[in-house]
Amino acid sequence: MPQPRSGRQIIMERLNKAIQLATTADLQRAAMFLEGAREVRKGSRRQRTNARSAQATAWKKKVDDSITW
Repeated sequence: MPQPRSGRQIIMERLNKAIQLATTADLQRAAMFLEGAREVRKGSRRQRTNARSAQATAWKKKVDDSITW
């Protein structure tokens, strides 16, 4: 019995079929879209990381550091 294909394998097969029928302009637009999507994902990850670190240290804004016990 053949192993079930992963979602990535199915998508890659669909992409290969589409590539065979695509023009050069289609391929260029697809490549630019994928590059842009990767940049958006990278920016979103950076934004989430910054938000998490800001939330982790937000309590320090409400503390008076000049008073020591």
